Amino acid sequence: MKRILVIKLSSLGDIAHALPAVRALKERTGAAVDWVVQPEYAPLLALCPDVDRLIEFPRRNWRRGWGAFWRELRRERYDWVVDFQGLFKSALAARLARGARRTGPAWAREGSPWVYDVRPARKPGPRRHAVEELMDIVEMVAPGGDPAPPAPRLNVAECLPDGRPGPQVGLAPFSRWRTKDWPLEHFAELGRRLISEMGCRILIVGGAGDEAAGARLAAEIGDAARNLCGQTDLPGLCSRLKSLDLLVTVDSGPMHWADAMGVPLVAVFGATDPDRTGPYRQREWVVVREGLPCRPCHSRTCARGDLACLQTLDVETVLRAALERL
Repeated sequence: MKRILVIKLSSLGDIAHALPAVRALKERTGAAVDWVVQPEYAPLLALCPDVDRLIEFPRRNWRRGWGAFWRELRRERYDWVVDFQGLFKSALAARLARGARRTGPAWAREGSPWVYDVRPARKPGPRRHAVEELMDIVEMVAPGGDPAPPAPRLNVAECLPDGRPGPQVGLAPFSRWRTKDWPLEHFAELGRRLISEMGCRILIVGGAGDEAAGARLAAEIGDAARNLCGQTDLPGLCSRLKSLDLLVTVDSGPMHWADAMGVPLVAVFGATDPDRTGPYRQREWVVVREGLPCRPCHSRTCARGDLACLQTLDVETVLRAALERL
């Protein structure tokens, strides 16, 4: 086998889920691995030594970017085209590529299964983690290897310590779903408690759209907190995460990349299912509000209207996990 094309266009967490499968493909086959990804995530995948070439999918600039994308996608012939996304747009890229065989995930939708020559059957039983389901595709393409997902390989430079005493703790309180986000007032109290009990230094991480909320949170915590939202690119964010002694996070992209790099974390989950999309290598450090039959609901809106799974998850519970992790 000479060359494999991998397609996983977005998002931060989904790309992190695919890293173990890509490493397994590389190690089992010895093939060159090209990856189709949206441009905003390409700098992250440049950190992955298992990827030989990146092909940028022009989702936001299709008209102007089509020519370059077409030329790059069609430049090589592939023994396998592996669509890890399983959606219409990823299947379109798979169909346009010059591949001998095409495959995708068991749960593929939006018509994408029509593109594939073969795909794995969905295994019965309880819901499995997304990382494990992607390994089903690896087993079909290159059978016979270790079924356990290997740890991702990432060449991330760690930020130099600033010389101040105390553990460095990151807070990642922002996601794209309101039903994933633990209240900011809870994060503020947690930050103050970590400072008072262990002399921690607090770094608040998030994207450009989180700058104002991050600044408010830093002000509520106090002088030992620093707002980094929107102040780094994605590789820079990974460097910051790698320097942490602990990350306390909601279900978000930073959570998955911290887990991929082995950064100790405590993850707060609300509407989503940690068995399916939790931090794969640190699932025992997930904190949820027990005793609510409605969770996980997998919904962007709360049918109850009170976000009880997050509002009533008390700070003391998360603090105990954080102190034990530290």
